[in-house]
Amino acid sequence: MSRFSRRRDSVPDPHPVDLAGRPDLRAAFDAVNRDLAATLPEAGPMRLTCTPSSDENVPDAYHVALCDGRWHGSVTDPAATDIAEAAQETVQAVLWQVWPVCPEHRIGVHSGFGADERDVWWCRVGSGHELCEVGELAQTLPGKQRRALRRKERGREG
Repeated sequence: MSRFSRRRDSVPDPHPVDLAGRPDLRAAFDAVNRDLAATLPEAGPMRLTCTPSSDENVPDAYHVALCDGRWHGSVTDPAATDIAEAAQETVQAVLWQVWPVCPEHRIGVHSGFGADERDVWWCRVGSGHELCEVGELAQTLPGKQRRALRRKERGREG
């Protein structure tokens, strides 16, 4: 084994993080998962996982992971404002798919802050425009897709 190799068994597996005590993170994940369900349902809901550090001087690594546990990147202190960006990075790196996409310009959008400090999806084409609040991507779908999504949601509730 070369000095650049890392043994897989020396790295602990990430474990799910209970968000019961973090309503801010729960709300952020709920919003991102609404957007995924509306625009990329095959991805399934995302979750927060943690890989504990074996070194007391290195913080634990948190990951926004797909439902099957795959993830990309990490943060050392999860914050609600970072969830949409981390989710977007995971979708793009793991699924190799641009998400979400501005329906008007057909280009990927980015998370950011709206005028009133809300988390929004922002399209940077031209001078840029706010697409919608994170969690509200269903409203940007064309009518036929939006109606199909509502029928599907009603079927799950009934």
